[in-house]
Amino acid sequence: MSDVKEKIPSSNPFVIGTSGHIDHGKTSLVKALTGVDTDRFAEEKMRGITIDLGFAHYEDEDGNTIAIVDVPGHEKFVHNMLAGATGMDAVLLVVAADEGVMPQTREHVNICNLLNIKSGIVALTRIDLLEDREILEICKEEVFTLLEGTFMESAPVIPVSAITGEGLKKLRDEFAKLAKKIVNPEIEKPFRLYVDRSFTLKGFGTVVTGTVLTGFLSHNRRLVQYPQVREIRIRGMQSHGTEVKEVKAGQRVALNLTGITKEEVFRGNQLADPESLLSGYMINASLSLLKDASTPLKNRTRVRLHLGTQELIGRIILLEGKSLLPGETVMVQFRAERILSGKYGDRFIIRSFSPMNTIGGGIIIDPSPSKSRRMQQDLSVRLGRLMDGDEYVRSEEVIYLRSVRGVFHSEFQVRTGLSEKDSLKILQILREKGQVLCIDSVSGRYLHIDHIKRIGKFISRVLKNHHQKFPEREGITHAELSGKMSLIFTEKEIENLLIYLCDSGIILNKGKYFFLEYHQVKISQILQESLVKCLQIINNGGFQPMRKTRLLEEMGGYEKDGIELLKFATHTKKLVRISEDLYYKPEQIQRILTILREFFEKNPDINVIQFKELIKVSRKYAIDLLEYFDTQKFTIRKDNIRVAGKIFDFEN
Repeated sequence: MSDVKEKIPSSNPFVIGTSGHIDHGKTSLVKALTGVDTDRFAEEKMRGITIDLGFAHYEDEDGNTIAIVDVPGHEKFVHNMLAGATGMDAVLLVVAADEGVMPQTREHVNICNLLNIKSGIVALTRIDLLEDREILEICKEEVFTLLEGTFMESAPVIPVSAITGEGLKKLRDEFAKLAKKIVNPEIEKPFRLYVDRSFTLKGFGTVVTGTVLTGFLSHNRRLVQYPQVREIRIRGMQSHGTEVKEVKAGQRVALNLTGITKEEVFRGNQLADPESLLSGYMINASLSLLKDASTPLKNRTRVRLHLGTQELIGRIILLEGKSLLPGETVMVQFRAERILSGKYGDRFIIRSFSPMNTIGGGIIIDPSPSKSRRMQQDLSVRLGRLMDGDEYVRSEEVIYLRSVRGVFHSEFQVRTGLSEKDSLKILQILREKGQVLCIDSVSGRYLHIDHIKRIGKFISRVLKNHHQKFPEREGITHAELSGKMSLIFTEKEIENLLIYLCDSGIILNKGKYFFLEYHQVKISQILQESLVKCLQIINNGGFQPMRKTRLLEEMGGYEKDGIELLKFATHTKKLVRISEDLYYKPEQIQRILTILREFFEKNPDINVIQFKELIKVSRKYAIDLLEYFDTQKFTIRKDNIRVAGKIFDFEN
């Protein structure tokens, strides 16, 4: 992207963005400070106004790079100004001394205040045009009144002239002071950058620019494009026209991408570490309506949401009350018309759909909320705890709000805003307190204990219905229960959930059956009589009892009832199912195994013919029995013969 020699970027990156009314001298001031004309387009030159974002920089006396983002002041281009506000460390509010505070001055201050920008400087421009310096004092008072109660209440106010150079040295000194105060604690967090420009550079291909919000990036790291969730490869990196090996939070950067066109990546997209953002069509948030908003905000109002450099259209669903009055703050849900990506703590701006005026802003509390109706009942209260609670309360609420789907460790940081280290510590503490349960240590899936209990109630209802329908059975098998839960949980997760429910005494387990504490196997008199008859018929058949079809005919009654009887007899171990249509009494199998064991005491192996002669049965019966014994490991098949397996462990 440049032939400039590679160097290490300054240790104290600093980004300041202009703001203020149109034609108050923002672009001229930036040019006077840096020597760069940020109006890049012919239309901007022709009309004499800034339409899109402009970028410039210079190095202060300490060697720190001061990056300046120049934004348009015209009311029609506030959406571009909002894109430029992303990633600002501070704001340079520009007010023309000969005109004073104007509509976009107020709107820009409101926007920066809502975005929680921490500091700023005021530049009173065009002082060379003032014939009476008393006008300057009047302008100062007007600015002080405007900034009262905002983040810029104590900001320095510097009169300057881009023409004569008066005040520029003092303004640069104030920039240097701010740069020293700015600390970037976000370097330890995942890399994240909002794209504010995308273009093609001859010989290099697609280039995107933006301010690094968090983390750092080196050449050997892979990124993901959000919300498309597409892997991105980096060919090269620049910061202020200089090739660099890595970039970090607080820097303006240009990234040369490979394998993607400029039409496939555009303003509003984000480049970030894998699994560091969540995507969806809804967010839950805290929304504040500006005190000077002209009207209350009604439920389901269509608005424009500005999140980073992205503009989205959607509806505001009020979670408290029927309307939001100017100056009030409530919990809301924003339902977008296209997909968006974000994380806990992201700031956003709301503008009216038409006419486009800034009316409020807020903070994302849940970047990808659950659609469970159960979660809507006390949602506003829980979102309040999620926003205002300490890290333990916040973490517990994050897991609770995900209902029975729970939270995977990979998304926990995104939903809480915590670091990797703090996430692990807090999750461990919540587990020890019994507030959450990890149902899979590999994927790190956590469920709130209240939802585990809900699952327990569901399983209890399933068992209750089963006990009522099949009182003669001991309970439900693991496979049957798993089928009820397999749409949501994996086999390993189901296993851990059932272990927890059994350990808690919610359900009981014996062998392969799960049941409720009160359940006792009961059979009707008719079923008992049928069972006695069935067992007698099989017993009378000796080692070659009737097959299922003839057995059911002999028993009489309905075939369906007969099949259920055989299932019950197998469940209660009154019968042993040898094959699809062959059943024996356990005592019969025991006698056959005794005979077979005695045979193996004198012989090394046995074939089908020998076995059928040994117990006097047909070849078909002999094959079915031997195959059953193979499955139970009593015998081991080797080609056409069987050798002894666990048969000598068999007890009479």
